[in-house]
Amino acid sequence: MRFTARGRLLVAASGLLAAMAVGLPSQAQRTPEPVLEFATATCGGSGELEVEFLLTDEIGAPAHPEYRYIVAGTDVQTGPESSPWREGDLAGTLQPGAEVPPPGEGSLSGMTVVPGDTGHVVLQAAVDRVSADGSRLDRIVVQGEADLRECAPVVPEQAEIPSRVWGPFGGKRTIPTQQEPGGGQTTHPAVVRIPGGWNGYEYWMAHTPYPGSNSAWEDPNIAASNDGVNWVVPPGLTNPIDDQPGLPGPYNSDTDLEMGPGNTMYVFWRVVIPDAAQERIKYSTSTDGVNWSAPAEALRSSMTERRPLSPALMYENGRWVMWAIEIARSPNRMVYFEGGATPAKANWSPMQTVSLGAMQNGKEPWHLDVTKDGDSYIGLLNDTAFASTGRDGDLLFLYGTTPTSFESQRFSAVPRLKPAMHDHLYRATVYADTEYGVPGYRVWYSARMALNPDVWNVQQTFLHGAAVHGSP
Repeated sequence: MRFTARGRLLVAASGLLAAMAVGLPSQAQRTPEPVLEFATATCGGSGELEVEFLLTDEIGAPAHPEYRYIVAGTDVQTGPESSPWREGDLAGTLQPGAEVPPPGEGSLSGMTVVPGDTGHVVLQAAVDRVSADGSRLDRIVVQGEADLRECAPVVPEQAEIPSRVWGPFGGKRTIPTQQEPGGGQTTHPAVVRIPGGWNGYEYWMAHTPYPGSNSAWEDPNIAASNDGVNWVVPPGLTNPIDDQPGLPGPYNSDTDLEMGPGNTMYVFWRVVIPDAAQERIKYSTSTDGVNWSAPAEALRSSMTERRPLSPALMYENGRWVMWAIEIARSPNRMVYFEGGATPAKANWSPMQTVSLGAMQNGKEPWHLDVTKDGDSYIGLLNDTAFASTGRDGDLLFLYGTTPTSFESQRFSAVPRLKPAMHDHLYRATVYADTEYGVPGYRVWYSARMALNPDVWNVQQTFLHGAAVHGSP
């Protein structure tokens, strides 16, 4: 695994620390064992460390055609040791069920993304020795660890190009889902920050789990956080808010989360019903983040007439308004609706087309988030290769002074490629903020690594720019 255009950290690391086995031969008859060793630690521009370990069959050991080694499980623990350790995720080929290559034929690679102040990381791997007929002979546990130097975010002194809004790719966030394990793959993040907190948490997120692009899991979930980095399910809440069976039956997608009147939070999502050729935008409300109302409809559409994708809503001047991407007829376009004091479906006006200016060559709109920065409207538009469903997606920064006319940057505000993590960008959520005294925008975005099956994750970053947040 290679990481480019970033600085490599120096570390003090140890390789194999432990090898425990059940029923292993005596030392005189010792069977060669795989070795788990630290490989690299790379500091990213967003202040995250990407730490890689390699699991290799013992160097110089003779070939052993009568048996093979299969990974049974992995466990990542991170420091610093002075605070409670956190569990981490592991990406790459070092996964349960993977076979360790024979001696001299390569390694399994496992990469975990950790905060820049982690200090210490430990990886354990349980490995089964399996006979030619598939029966397990014994199991060993190998361990590697590393001490890490601190990694700080890159803070530019000024934007590279006047009026450009840009930032590094993000650091991976582990978002709890209703699937097992609880920090599974997910997408469509929508974050609301309430300064001072709301029902015990300052940050709230709606999202849809999407392991391997399986729509059976793509249901609205709620998570909460007090730092925007470490996310939990609020005690007492059972996800998902709504459950659909997935294709070929009805399925959910495209969450949005907003604060409405009466100190009430609203979660919105899209429901597709293929057999009825219908799409619906539903919503549920809560005053505590734990107990959510039965789903209600905000909009119902015939798929032959109207298909508003990725709704982005806002309560403004005593009424609800909504933006979406209309995909019933190509090319896709951004549209706008005006509603009433509640999001009920009877209150919405006919949709209006929103001016976006020129798109990137060969691209059309796909997913969306819109919010306010003072009197201006800002957002992130996820585009897609023409006539595709999210291929080669970028994130384009939007700026407008009215709800129906925006200017769009014709380049991605976040790099599309993050090695071993994503090669297609997807729906994002954004709000104005300041980091190290520099004004800009806080962003959580979803992204996909095109594998078989796909791998989905949520990343967090910060966008900088000279012409944002009231700057000249």
